[in-house]
Amino acid sequence: MTEAQYKVPKGLAGVSVTDTRISKSASDGSLVYRGYPISEIAANAGFEETAYLVLNGRLPTRSELGTFTRGLLSRSKVDRRIFDIMRGLGKGSHPIDVIRTAVSALGSVDDERTVQEKEMSIESKMSVLAANSRRVPRGEAPRGPKEGLGFAADLLQMLTPKEASDFDRWVFERVLIFYMEHDMNASSFTVRVVASTQADPYAAASAGLASLKGPLHGGANEAAMEMLLDVKDPSKAAKFVDSAIEDGRKLMGFGHRVYKAYDPRARLCKGYLKEMLEKRGEDDTLYRLCDAIEREMWERKKIPPNLDYYAAPIFYLLGIEVPLYTPIFAAARVFGWMAHYNEQVEENKLIRPDSTYVGPSGLKYAPIEKR
Repeated sequence: MTEAQYKVPKGLAGVSVTDTRISKSASDGSLVYRGYPISEIAANAGFEETAYLVLNGRLPTRSELGTFTRGLLSRSKVDRRIFDIMRGLGKGSHPIDVIRTAVSALGSVDDERTVQEKEMSIESKMSVLAANSRRVPRGEAPRGPKEGLGFAADLLQMLTPKEASDFDRWVFERVLIFYMEHDMNASSFTVRVVASTQADPYAAASAGLASLKGPLHGGANEAAMEMLLDVKDPSKAAKFVDSAIEDGRKLMGFGHRVYKAYDPRARLCKGYLKEMLEKRGEDDTLYRLCDAIEREMWERKKIPPNLDYYAAPIFYLLGIEVPLYTPIFAAARVFGWMAHYNEQVEENKLIRPDSTYVGPSGLKYAPIEKR
């Protein structure tokens, strides 16, 4: 007797595939990490504190946070053999391909023994790999962590030599927190599928990086920034949106499988972007451009912007190269990936869905000379 087969929507839209305690987004514009609203986290918690929460299910004590932070710092040094591999890929390599190859190689180079140690090694090194995913393949010397900096500030100084203000660092840390976790997204689901085979964290993280490369997931922030740079003038927003809709082109940075009214992360980042420009006393054209395209899209299609749309101009103001936007996503999301890895293996069952065969049947083989 065969098991019952259930037909589900393409893309598993609206289908719950497992129970989770890590995070949850909802169509009403809410997002919680381990029960805490994202606005509560953004207003009060630092990156390391949030990472501990996502990984362990509760906020850390001062002692636990110190131990966790030191554990990350102590494992952040990347073996020169990994940099040699990255350098050998050449300057034309896609940064995510570079990081994915490096993380895969870590599985052979690392001497960590426990699963937790392996995960912490990946988490701590991912930021270094992300920051150097363009520098090293271009033949430049790698830029490493500095003593006395938190995770976010350290990643920012590795990404760009531009000096950041305290507020800029704070904003960058908020964006990293927003990218850290987002329930059953494409890359986290991929990580869980790999974890269900009992593969190690290096394999799971490599798979997560592979799924992150696509513009419908991780690459959207880069595409959104390229779009904004192309439009330039807020007065051209209406014509640009009309043209895109008429041509059937998707505007990157808009729409989400879950959020239908607004993405809470995008709403917060929009405010951060405006405040950054105000504190700097700079021209607000970029903000007005973002706002204009957002309003035109809502008026015509009722589609709200997502996190990528407002994270991109924030990264741009911080002086970060556009091809590094998705690597930044990876540097933050790896903590969420490892949380999903752990939750999957706790009560594991191999993820192996069925499919409905709709191809031909009963065909007869014909010798090659008769085809």
